[in-house]
Amino acid sequence: MTADKLLVIKFFKTKGIEARHFPKKSAGKQADFELYLGSQIFGYCELKSILDYKFSGLINDPTYNKVQSKIHQAANQFRSVNPNHLNPNILFFINHRERVGWQDLWYVLTGEVTPPDQRSEPIDTRYLSRLLRNDDLAIVDYFIWADTFGTNIKFFIVADSAFSAELRGKISSKEYEKINIREL
Repeated sequence: MTADKLLVIKFFKTKGIEARHFPKKSAGKQADFELYLGSQIFGYCELKSILDYKFSGLINDPTYNKVQSKIHQAANQFRSVNPNHLNPNILFFINHRERVGWQDLWYVLTGEVTPPDQRSEPIDTRYLSRLLRNDDLAIVDYFIWADTFGTNIKFFIVADSAFSAELRGKISSKEYEKINIREL
């Protein structure tokens, strides 16, 4: 088991949710975890780690493409394990890059350069457009972002999610929580 998977398991445990590795016997693409409340399935979680990659400055920064691609991959994995979308799908990013942050996910999801408490007009919606064209944001209900070098975990609920109230109630209704993921 990777260290990042262990962090995800520990995080969900703090919320009273058991994260179980998806059964290996399943064929095809699958999410990393099934999430349980007691004996009942609560939802599914896919972990995407942001690791080191070549960074050549702002013009050649692959961050937005990588984040958008990881969202698309996760949406396909969720389609495979939760085809009727009967339970929430949670995409959990664990970031290991100090040059990458929650604001990069926000930019991909909204086209805005400022965080949600300082709304701005979208300036670049090409990443969001790709996600909408592929219907990926209809599949992913909730985003969690944790930096391995910070003390905040950020949360983003997709506005149209049928599971919005359930996710807010069980995981978090806040924009962020002061949690050091490494110390769980």
